[in-house]
Amino acid sequence: GHGGILPKAKISEAIAEARGLPYPPVSDCNSPSKHSAFDGPEGLCEFIGTLRELSGGKPIGIKMCVGQPAQFAELCQAMIKTNITPDFITLDGAEGGTGAAPPEFSNSVGMPMRHGLAIIHSILIGCNLRDRIKIIAAGKVLTGFSIVEALAIGADLTNSARGMMFALGCIQALKCNTNKCPTGITTLDKDLMGGLVIPTKAERVHTFHRKTVEVACEIIGSMGLDCPSKVNARHIFKTVSPHEARPLLTMYPYLGVKPGALLSGDAGFPL
Repeated sequence: GHGGILPKAKISEAIAEARGLPYPPVSDCNSPSKHSAFDGPEGLCEFIGTLRELSGGKPIGIKMCVGQPAQFAELCQAMIKTNITPDFITLDGAEGGTGAAPPEFSNSVGMPMRHGLAIIHSILIGCNLRDRIKIIAAGKVLTGFSIVEALAIGADLTNSARGMMFALGCIQALKCNTNKCPTGITTLDKDLMGGLVIPTKAERVHTFHRKTVEVACEIIGSMGLDCPSKVNARHIFKTVSPHEARPLLTMYPYLGVKPGALLSGDAGFPL
């Protein structure tokens, strides 16, 4: 895989202090694709426990994109064995990512968020872990309906990065990592930064956020529901052909898994 690269030109004094880097910077800051603090699922769980202890009990979470469902099942086995779970899992999808990502990776690697969401929600239920972990869905959450759909598939809440970037003025120039973002959003070049008029853009982002959440609540109300937590996969139908619409529950049949079914071997279908 690929790690992250913070170009030397974008390392300001404040960033250097926060990340423990020398200033003035002497090179790019390379973040490896593999963590050095742990190795394997049990190591991840133990690291979560260490962070929770060092932070005085603050919520600790992980962010991931589903590749192989079996690997997430292995992580759940480690959670059961160590009795350590994250407080939340932020699930992104293949459709997520940054303009700095290699195109082949952003286009082809990882499972789409909705598929991955249905899988991890179901596996957590099947392992009797769902009530201990909140799921945050991300990945092209742009509209009120996309929020409602994510809640129906199994999310507790959603994140939106792309939508907020659009509201901020992003034009998807794909120059995030070059320090030459023409809109001024992802650059420290003072001339280009002038394009980001903070008072105006802050109001746009605030309005977009407020209106999108309002629409999501209106959709939930139109379903006859009085709480977002009551939305489920039976409430939303998808057109699958000119003559057929099916509820999400039948499109993701593992959403019907019973609590603990994976521990007892009674799931009835492979995950």
